[in-house]
Amino acid sequence: MNPYQELTLYQKPAVLMAAANLGLFTALADGSVTPAEAAQRVAAPVDTVTRLLVALAALDYVSKDGERFALNDFSKAFLHAGAGGMARLAWKEHLFYTAWGRLGEAISTGRALFPSYSDRLANDFPSVEKFLLALNDLAEMGAGGVIGTGAFQGAATILDLGGGGGGYSAALAHALPSARVTLADLPEILPIAEGYFAEKGLSGRVELVPADFLREDCELGARAFDCVFLSHILHDFDAPAAAGIVARAARLVRGGKLVVLDVLAPEGGHGNPIEALFDLMMLVEVPGGRTHGISDVSKWMESAGMLSPKSYKLYFGILLESLATGGLSGGS
Repeated sequence: MNPYQELTLYQKPAVLMAAANLGLFTALADGSVTPAEAAQRVAAPVDTVTRLLVALAALDYVSKDGERFALNDFSKAFLHAGAGGMARLAWKEHLFYTAWGRLGEAISTGRALFPSYSDRLANDFPSVEKFLLALNDLAEMGAGGVIGTGAFQGAATILDLGGGGGGYSAALAHALPSARVTLADLPEILPIAEGYFAEKGLSGRVELVPADFLREDCELGARAFDCVFLSHILHDFDAPAAAGIVARAARLVRGGKLVVLDVLAPEGGHGNPIEALFDLMMLVEVPGGRTHGISDVSKWMESAGMLSPKSYKLYFGILLESLATGGLSGGS
């Protein structure tokens, strides 16, 4: 490992983000172009666009044939969203990229560099919507492995609590057509999920209900479900708040299962560099955000009346599946 090369690794994603944000990949969508043609399409100087195209080609992000440049299999992913698509994810990562340069500030002060989610929801809703739709793209990539654990099999009713833009709810509804899937989130968020379900041909297939997992009974009254799913929720909160969310979610389980999916730390801490960096990302992004230990979340589940959970290591994160004490009703 070369120390200087490690210091310059930021340059590659910067090249990709610049090309995506400028619309350069879209400018190449219809076939090979000259730098002058690409510059005209993105409304930028020919010289700078040429230099960016040359860098993209040198990195094998686009192909080059003489003086013409074209997309390759790698860069075609930046033309679309959804599973495998990078169009929305490039925007999301650029949002964080601008803050990572101030990581030292976050560490020295202990303060996140972004406003709280509630502040962003009130003052910058368009970015919240774009962010949640980008998370849907990640959910599409990971849903097969999540559902493949069998954790949801046999549940007649499934609650996706804090389901956001609906990525996992859509996957569950598609994979388990006999189950009734409900997505519960803040009222402002529900139209985002509704639009996403319409795009996926799932209008009316997923029930949408307003809820707040930070409030008593999650504002769902006496409703209960065979399976309650918390996906990538806990890392946005400190330990006391996260434990409270788990407890409230468990009270919504009707004799079935509580399923938690998140980036969780094993005993001894993160050894996986991707997950260790994710923990730092929470420090940068979310006031109070952090990854929690597998053992800690397991104890919260048990304290909330669930049995000791099964653990599944997935590509990015851990899934914990816990049965309610006192038997099953609809769970497998």
